[in-house]
Amino acid sequence: MSWSTGLLAMWDDFETMLNGTVLCGAMALCLPAKNTMDLNDGRASCGIPSDKCLPMVKNCGCSSRDAAFTVNCMLCCAFPCIAAYWRMEIRNVYGIDGHICGDCAACLCCFPCMVMQESREIKKRGVP
Repeated sequence: MSWSTGLLAMWDDFETMLNGTVLCGAMALCLPAKNTMDLNDGRASCGIPSDKCLPMVKNCGCSSRDAAFTVNCMLCCAFPCIAAYWRMEIRNVYGIDGHICGDCAACLCCFPCMVMQESREIKKRGVP
């Protein structure tokens, strides 16, 4: 099976395209963290339980999903190549054909296009 939309099919989902291109693509940096959190039922991707993450954002009035998102964002900043690994996880969960080399190429050549494609895929699969 292949991706439900192409890598450059930004106009297929206007909402995702706006989220990925606001501020000249600055929001695209947050999308991998959100996509992975959505894929993991609101948990951080590193295996840290949300209740362990909650104290760092609880005083701000944030939820456990916000804590998981914060952890994923920190992981993405500390290890930028983790986005390619998260893309591989999405492929594995949905049975999409591909290889980690293609994931790395998409990550390096067109990062905003890559994360918007992942967002469209997760959205089409019915994950909120």
